[in-house]
Amino acid sequence: MSPARIVIAYFSPTGGTKKVALALKESFAAALPSTVNAPGLTLKLPTSPVTTFNCLSVKSRHKDLQLTPNDLFVLAYPVYFGRMPWALSDWPALQGNGASALVVSVYGNRAIEDGERETMALLQDHGFKVVGAIEAIAEHSQERTLAQGRPDAADIADLKAIAAQVVNAYRQGLKAYDFDRTTELKAPGKAPAVPRILERSQCDDCGRCALLCPMQIINPETFEVPEDKAAMCMGCRACMAVCKMGCRGLPEPVLKAVAARMAQIKTANSARKPNVLKLA
Repeated sequence: MSPARIVIAYFSPTGGTKKVALALKESFAAALPSTVNAPGLTLKLPTSPVTTFNCLSVKSRHKDLQLTPNDLFVLAYPVYFGRMPWALSDWPALQGNGASALVVSVYGNRAIEDGERETMALLQDHGFKVVGAIEAIAEHSQERTLAQGRPDAADIADLKAIAAQVVNAYRQGLKAYDFDRTTELKAPGKAPAVPRILERSQCDDCGRCALLCPMQIINPETFEVPEDKAAMCMGCRACMAVCKMGCRGLPEPVLKAVAARMAQIKTANSARKPNVLKLA
């Protein structure tokens, strides 16, 4: 039996994880039947059993997903400093109710490290049956030439094959995935600097940065991050990505330091890494 629904939730500050999530949506939809056959009758299903859910904002993470044990929940997120984005720890409405869950760790061709098992533990603690993981590549958010253009056509083909494998495994009965919950997680990374308005005269006060900040730490009147909340910044760059005027960013010395560090990372991770599926 196929899952009643497949809900693909994605946390995508700069768009790379969203591309992976939408590719998976198409892939899962292609792997599931769109019609119901009965003797002498074929009925086309009125709606697709595959839906997406943008969980970037605090407001969205307060919405009830109403999951059931017959659903498959797919959570796609970007790896930061080898860890899960800590904004996902604040998700009060996330209730699995016994639904199967698949973790999709998206990274910029460097490494996943502890992000995968940390996210699995989160879902398990919220009542999900964790059944496996996908490791997917997307263009690096800080160094766009690292995994540039990914997910590309070859990645899409990979994800289609992966989705078909997942659906087939679900029909046969997915088992719980055994992952390490005992080894201490690596220390969380720290954003090199907090994005700010570089030229106030260019800001049109649209407020999108404050609205879409996953941590809700941007003052909605000044559009700056107060000093006492600066340590909460993940460095996800969501506020920079949604700034239509392009006036929000990092100071030039910080950008140079980040570029120097990313050049080292790129040199060590230039070889193309594959998309990977892990099931019990």
